[in-house]
Amino acid sequence: MFKAGLLAVALPFLILSLSGCGGTGDQPQLGLVSGTITLDGAPLDGIAVVFYPDNGRPARGRTDSNGKYDLTYIRQTRGAKVGHNRVEIAPSEEDAHDEEEQATAGENISTAKPPVMREKPKVPGRYNTNSILEADVKPGENVFDFKLESKPSA
Repeated sequence: MFKAGLLAVALPFLILSLSGCGGTGDQPQLGLVSGTITLDGAPLDGIAVVFYPDNGRPARGRTDSNGKYDLTYIRQTRGAKVGHNRVEIAPSEEDAHDEEEQATAGENISTAKPPVMREKPKVPGRYNTNSILEADVKPGENVFDFKLESKPSA
């Protein structure tokens, strides 16, 4: 009787441990991705970078004042899905929202000054919604530098 009771208590724990509960979940294999983005040789600041895998969740990043970016897969998890990715680079809409919040923080709405918007460089469509850019993410560290040109090369 004692053995049967012990088995009845231990069996659910054994089943749960074999089914993968408490593991890494269904997250795919990721590679760390960073790089630099320039337009006509000048670094792009505050630009959104999105890696879209052939299937699954995209990874996102944003360039700093030196044009450097680092991708995040989800929340605090860095990286992008391993394999082929289509890459989109476009001005970040977050900047306008962030600057508007900073301009009105602590001010009465009726006396708030209009936000000061930085001029964003025009990123040609062939690099964003109609992107021709691709990257093959490998396990480990990956560096993808994108040297964008305003005018298509002949």
